Amino acid sequence: MAADSAPFRETDELITKLIDPAISVTAATHLGDELSCPVLDELYPNLDFVARKSSLHIDPIHKHLQKCRKIIIIEDPKLHLIWNYGIVYLKPLPHYLLSYSFWNEHLGLGSVHRGEALGFVRSYARLIRHRSDFALALEAGLIPSSAPPASYSSSPSQPPGPTGELTYAALSTFLRHFSEIPDADVSPRWRFGQLRLSRLNWAQYWQTGQFLNEFAAPFIFLFATLSLILSGMQVVLAAEVNERGKSWHVFAEVSAWFSVAVIIIITVLFVSLGAVAVAVWAWQFQFSYRSWKKSRAEIKAINVEAGREEQNLMLAPGAFREQTLKPKCHDLTLG
Repeated sequence: MAADSAPFRETDELITKLIDPAISVTAATHLGDELSCPVLDELYPNLDFVARKSSLHIDPIHKHLQKCRKIIIIEDPKLHLIWNYGIVYLKPLPHYLLSYSFWNEHLGLGSVHRGEALGFVRSYARLIRHRSDFALALEAGLIPSSAPPASYSSSPSQPPGPTGELTYAALSTFLRHFSEIPDADVSPRWRFGQLRLSRLNWAQYWQTGQFLNEFAAPFIFLFATLSLILSGMQVVLAAEVNERGKSWHVFAEVSAWFSVAVIIIITVLFVSLGAVAVAVWAWQFQFSYRSWKKSRAEIKAINVEAGREEQNLMLAPGAFREQTLKPKCHDLTLG
């Protein structure tokens, strides 16, 4: 990797300001589990239908609380910044993403998970915009714990400890580097901001319950209103059937045209709903088919690679001779 591929300066790294700056040796091997959002990345071309396409559409932490949303800590990256009614899911900021050397070694230019890491950290630049957000993030455990000032020591007899306290100013300086990153450099999921769970469920699984909750009430109100109006017209026309006044004649014509318009509107609504249902079903079928083909291709590639390795092992120089000429040793020791 490039020597200076980290998106921030070495002097701005925060790993040295934590109580426990040690990075697990397996951190680099689990980056996919910690940062990848494959389903949302695949849904990216169609997310415009269910979300606002803007990476700036992320409420700061205090705004989520102002909207009476409870913060739920999760470790699944695909749930980060997903909200649903009174809940918002947030994944804590991994401490290894605060390390300058870790970015250079494992998240350099061209690495598989660099775009995911850039987008994830950039989301925290939107979440933490004020000192109150910083305090709330510390309280909720969203950012790593800072070493208290009393623990600093410059004594040569003691091992090196934290170089300073993790402050709002230090974190703001660090996150400012990520806030300037363009959408082209991040993974597709992070070109969107916060997403609503109910709409994602409707987009991915077409859950009819969510669909009815969103649209059934307005339609029922519309149908009830039109039914009352039509019933009232029918009563008036039946009561004045013997009247031949000009005014009632005009009312009868208006009622007739209104009834025809209502029939047309209801027909168009039902046809439109049916068309939407068919389009969503086709979209879901296409998405499922692509996912199935992708999984089958991955399994096939794994099997081909395994067969190739086995073939190479069998054709390795001296392997056959070693297997045929080397006598088998049997344990003849008597107990």
